[in-house]
Amino acid sequence: MAVVHVPASLRSLSRGCDEIRAEGATLRAVFRAVAEDYPKLTASIMDDDGLRPEMAVAIDGSILDDSGLLDPVTDETEIYLVPPLSGGR
Repeated sequence: MAVVHVPASLRSLSRGCDEIRAEGATLRAVFRAVAEDYPKLTASIMDDDGLRPEMAVAIDGSILDDSGLLDPVTDETEIYLVPPLSGGR
């Protein structure tokens, strides 16, 4: 399972979890799996059109844009949420 790393500023949306393991063949599928247990966290990351403009997502150190949602992920994939300085709220 891929690992989604949750920064301190967003942990209230993940009930205090700093890491979430989720299955999915693409980043979008991983976020859909995360949404099942943490819908508020996923809503802060994505909207209907893709990634929220105020949120950045990095996979293994590379910042992604919306097209990255279709990138394949593996069990070794490390996904980092990078909120804006305001904490994503």
